[in-house]
Amino acid sequence: MNPKSFKWEVIAKDFNSSCIRNYCFTLGFIRQKQEFGITQVGLATISNKNVLDYPADLETWKKAHQDLLRKMNKDFYFIDKLIDKTVRLGKAFNKWSEKNIFKNNLSKLSDKEIVSLFRKFTDKQAKMYTYGTILPLLDFIEFSFVESNLKKFLRKKVDEQDFNKYYEVFTQPIKNSFAQDQEECLLRLMAQFYSNKWINNIKNKKLSELKIIHPDFYKKLKSHAEKYAWVYYVYMGPAYDENNFLDFIKDYLNKKVNPSEELEKIVRKKENFKMLKQEYLEKLRPDDFNRVILNLAGKIVWAKPARKDFQSKSYYYLESLLREICKRLDITLMQCWSFTPELLEETFKKGCVDKELLNSIYKFHIIIPADDDTVLLLVGEEAKRFQKKNIHYKDDLNLDISEVKGSCAQPGKAKGFVKIINQPSDMNKMNEGDILVSIATTPSIVLAMKKAAAIVTDEGGITSHASIVSRELGITCVVGTKIATKVFKDGDLVEVDADNGVVKRINV
Repeated sequence: MNPKSFKWEVIAKDFNSSCIRNYCFTLGFIRQKQEFGITQVGLATISNKNVLDYPADLETWKKAHQDLLRKMNKDFYFIDKLIDKTVRLGKAFNKWSEKNIFKNNLSKLSDKEIVSLFRKFTDKQAKMYTYGTILPLLDFIEFSFVESNLKKFLRKKVDEQDFNKYYEVFTQPIKNSFAQDQEECLLRLMAQFYSNKWINNIKNKKLSELKIIHPDFYKKLKSHAEKYAWVYYVYMGPAYDENNFLDFIKDYLNKKVNPSEELEKIVRKKENFKMLKQEYLEKLRPDDFNRVILNLAGKIVWAKPARKDFQSKSYYYLESLLREICKRLDITLMQCWSFTPELLEETFKKGCVDKELLNSIYKFHIIIPADDDTVLLLVGEEAKRFQKKNIHYKDDLNLDISEVKGSCAQPGKAKGFVKIINQPSDMNKMNEGDILVSIATTPSIVLAMKKAAAIVTDEGGITSHASIVSRELGITCVVGTKIATKVFKDGDLVEVDADNGVVKRINV
């Protein structure tokens, strides 16, 4: 299909997303047509200094959604099997990236081998998107398949006062996220050294000082950082180091968290949810279809971020290859993130690099589906013309309001001052007890999320990052407000009533 025949409408935003990632993402959607026999979704990426807009053709999205519903109706376990396949692909991709990139002596490879390795990476990463983004297609903008069916069934079966309790149990992830694994591992590390003397020293010392006065602790913290450096990497880092994880520890200590008690609480919480889920299943006695939905809810809540975590780890490994390319071409890492496989191959063939082109790609580019089932990179004036002629932005929103509504991700109420946090560079303004308002949270701003009295997002549902993290941390959360970041500004005093999905400005 000619990309110009799509009706492009911006449906979401994202951050810290490089040209490499945008290339793989768009290519992944293109390949869904062949892989799954569904309508090709019109989806593109518009990047302005790594701040991303997602334009989509909603008619093709809707048709692909209907195609998936038919597959689901034929085989209730279609999504179950899809998730399992995606996880297997993710594990294999991480092993391949670690062996062939992260632990490989890249300096010994020829330029041709470097290009080949880069191309193989993008193909494998695109395949992860081909499989992983089926879940967002099923959670179509106008109808979230699993969430809507879950709510529909529970509202028929349980009283209104019990709805949130049942909903929370069935939307609990079936396993830990990689971030949860990191948190529990860090708590176990803390428990080994936990004492009043240790607490006082840790809270007041820099990492360089700890290396001298607490060498055993420093060594284990360094090992922890090496193991989990990639967990908050997302698309292009930076990776976390000992200082970042020391900040996590100091945050626990400032909140007077006893690590052993916290670990016990986590175990009890998991056991309790497991017991309640079994108890509720017996009470509800669902038919075959709704039993699948009830079991699928928690699996999807786990699987959607798990897929992203596998990809995050491989992007982290990719940085080693990019740094080798930087050395050979005498360019910066930021410039290197702007390569596509085709552009890299052309650069090595010519024997010289067009730094201005790489800078232009970073500043502004669009990636759209091409006629031949590949992607088309538009840069500079060509990209601006395409945007002006073809991309529709919603500009008819009523923002002269003091209240927005969304969905409850974590029950509770909170009051505090708004801080708009979308990127790591925004986190410095976040204070303990503020209300974090974001377009859509990512692992890269978890440090700020931990300080929040409540979290509010424009985008997202039960499988969104904000929903999952707010449940893990027990922080009041409202998602899917659509316009919270436009209605509120830094410093606004707001009241969050997550039970009813309402966020309201308070006049003082």
